[in-house]
Amino acid sequence: MPGRAGIFSSVLFVASVVFVIPRIEPEAEDMGGPPMPREAVLICVNLCPSVATSPPSSSRVVLRFLLPGCPNHAASYTLAIQLRRRMVPTSTDFSISVKDSAPANVEATIVFVDEGQAAGAGIPGLGDADRAALDRLLASGVVRGKAKEVAFDVIDVGPGKFRRLFVVGLGKHEKLNAETLRQAAGHVVRALRKHRLAKANVFVPAGAVALPQAAEALVVGALLAAFDFEEYKGTGQKKDDAPKPKRMEWTLIAGGEDGKAAREAVERGRAIADGQNFARTIASRPGNDINPLSLAKVAQAMAREVGLTCRVLDEKEMAKLGMGGILAVGGGSIATPPRMIVLEHKGKGSGVGGQGSGKKGKAGRANLKSEISNQSPLLVVGKAITFDTGGISIKPADKMGKMIFDKCGGMAVLGLMYAAAKLKLPMHVVGILSSAENAVSSRAYRPGDILRMYNGVTVDVTNTDAEGRLVLGDALAWGIETYQPSAVVDLATLTGGVVTALGKSMAGVMSNSDEIVRELTIAAETAGEKMWRLPLGEEQRDQIRGDASDSVNSAGREAHPLQGGAFLSFFVPMDGSVPWAHLDIAGPADTEKELPYYAKGATGWGVRTLVEWVTLRSSTK
Repeated sequence: MPGRAGIFSSVLFVASVVFVIPRIEPEAEDMGGPPMPREAVLICVNLCPSVATSPPSSSRVVLRFLLPGCPNHAASYTLAIQLRRRMVPTSTDFSISVKDSAPANVEATIVFVDEGQAAGAGIPGLGDADRAALDRLLASGVVRGKAKEVAFDVIDVGPGKFRRLFVVGLGKHEKLNAETLRQAAGHVVRALRKHRLAKANVFVPAGAVALPQAAEALVVGALLAAFDFEEYKGTGQKKDDAPKPKRMEWTLIAGGEDGKAAREAVERGRAIADGQNFARTIASRPGNDINPLSLAKVAQAMAREVGLTCRVLDEKEMAKLGMGGILAVGGGSIATPPRMIVLEHKGKGSGVGGQGSGKKGKAGRANLKSEISNQSPLLVVGKAITFDTGGISIKPADKMGKMIFDKCGGMAVLGLMYAAAKLKLPMHVVGILSSAENAVSSRAYRPGDILRMYNGVTVDVTNTDAEGRLVLGDALAWGIETYQPSAVVDLATLTGGVVTALGKSMAGVMSNSDEIVRELTIAAETAGEKMWRLPLGEEQRDQIRGDASDSVNSAGREAHPLQGGAFLSFFVPMDGSVPWAHLDIAGPADTEKELPYYAKGATGWGVRTLVEWVTLRSSTK
């Protein structure tokens, strides 16, 4: 029998474990969504004075109880760390590593070819059997290198063992860019899933795109394509005799100095894609789980994990501040009142891969000469309407369920702030999620109401379904006054009219500054996202002037996207002293069809552009 000291030690150890689990799990639950399964497994072992914790894996922690008298209590610390590591949900399970030679124990080899590439083309490090298969596919004309083309051959690698060689077309060499590679990676992920393959060697194509950019693009495209939102899949799913693998493992082949640059690019690509997939995950959660209160908890939990500061303004504080817009929109949702969620990243030093050092790096991102100062923070504001019925000006029932995506502007800000922290971008960035639920009740605001916004502008409500501009107006005015930013960008699924004008593939941008539009255009081109500038001036502001108030929130269908931008311009300094751009992302925020690296649903559009914009700003001279 152990003595008193041994028993006391055991009690202390067990108590430390019991204390850690409740302390960590509520933070995990703050991320919202359905209940998360406990990932820690406690195992009792036979008496042995040298027992210690087993090495932790990325998804599970195994603890062995220490024996009486053993001084090692590190297990509880390990448990806490591992449970925290998996907090931010990205709806992916994908590992990517870089090696200078191809491992043998894989199920597939991936190579990329340009259009018209001849047999015998050299791919350094490609094995003889794979090279012979590639030459056969090229010589026979099965593979022509056209964009979106994916072909394969089966290679015998031993008794009863086979490996597939996938050859992916990139199109014309002169048109090859990073977006081509993102899309190609998306096609590869879908092909591997179709063939139920999990482990692959990937040879990064060299030439038209610098290797670090190519590696980053492949990582981003692959991780976005691997997004699989299954939080609400239940017991009613069809059983598959040969289920597709959940986890995927890629090894990028790049040696020497290329290997070092590729590893840095992989880390950067993962941080950006994880931020975007995090945004997609929260955007995909329905209104019965994500509302302003639970969204605030998600933001707080993420901030704790990555080292951001987070402030949440509740309805009482907003009432004291005089935020009449967001309070009116959220007033109809009695149980879930509005929240203004403020995330702050105070970047110091350089980020992963030397980004933001002010020098032209291996990734090919040059210095930016800009008229906009970096002396003050960048402010990014997102509309986060967690569900939009339209209010009393109620929407048609058809497709109203898609209004869970009316929070996608705020989700882009959420993804940016995650990525900025993970990349340690050397910029001071403030992100505001202006969140409300536009519901119908006896407390809902009405057409004909006149609201007084934070900056004193009065608004005659003509349509309660033009609510996004009201929550953004308060956030813009308060954020600019509070943080005195050097530049401001807002994102919102604001108008259906912008979809009519520009379609589903690009955002509309309206601005008071040619310079900030130039910067955002460069960032969007780097990110592979599209935007188009729309006019904004006194003529558009005159369209929404009110009779009994300064402004109306909607003046009919004519030039509807321009009305939205004109309305928001009342909440930034009218003298143009603060460069500001409004991005109407109603088109690309979600998709109803599969795209090369997007499944149906939320896309997380804007995260990549915002990250590239902040990176550009950090290199400003």
